[in-house]
Amino acid sequence: MKKTIFTLFAISLLCFSSYAFAEQAKEVPNAKSKPAEVVKDVKEAVQKDGVAIVVDHVGDDEIGGTLALKLKENFRKSVLFKLADKSLKSIRIKVLSRSEFSERPEIGSIYAVIWTFAESEDVVPFYLSESIGTVNLRTVETTAAKLMNATDKIAEQYKFLFQ
Repeated sequence: MKKTIFTLFAISLLCFSSYAFAEQAKEVPNAKSKPAEVVKDVKEAVQKDGVAIVVDHVGDDEIGGTLALKLKENFRKSVLFKLADKSLKSIRIKVLSRSEFSERPEIGSIYAVIWTFAESEDVVPFYLSESIGTVNLRTVETTAAKLMNATDKIAEQYKFLFQ
């Protein structure tokens, strides 16, 4: 019994002494000293922020609108891209869509996507590329991913425009 009490006392004494030693060893930062300045490279900041993208949709069909919204959602989640407003230097993606069959719009849509580049809202955009295809409710996700991959290739090809 005396051995266990002595052992517990010795362990608690060691714990309290190490705690007191740790408190003394802590350094308090000097309030007058300034933190070191971090200089960021402009190119690294652009790469971290991602390529500025603007997505516009023209059309009144439901599936084409879903495709445009899925594209925006994917760009918003991506680390390679950022959704921007038209006042910034950006790649503009115009999605034009119509119902494939006017009598049955739920079957599918046809779309045309045009990629352009513009310095700002007041500048005439430069043509970069285009794509056409069909989309239905089952293929909206894969079509949006395909268009996003095409945008990545176009952004890589025309990256000098952002410098």
